[in-house]
Amino acid sequence: METIDEVIARAMERGAKAAAQEPIAISVRFDAACRRLFIELVGGAELSIPADQLGFPQGADLSGVRVEGGGFDLYFPAIDEGAFVPDLARAAIEHRLAA
Repeated sequence: METIDEVIARAMERGAKAAAQEPIAISVRFDAACRRLFIELVGGAELSIPADQLGFPQGADLSGVRVEGGGFDLYFPAIDEGAFVPDLARAAIEHRLAA
């Protein structure tokens, strides 16, 4: 049976590997006028995603969105929902979030 230190060490290794391979957000903003979410990623790339493509109810209040989880997660406090940045980036790249 693993010790707690071994479990923590394995988790830290997985986190470091994910941080080296997955897109990480450094900032996010929601533009209510054009109903788009703008995510700035480490490295300078920016994603622009139409709000209606995020899977939230039509007209959901996405204001106050913030980056959490070391850049892996977005949190929308007004609707108490979240989104995983790597999944959003993959969907945008695969044109599933295009408008």
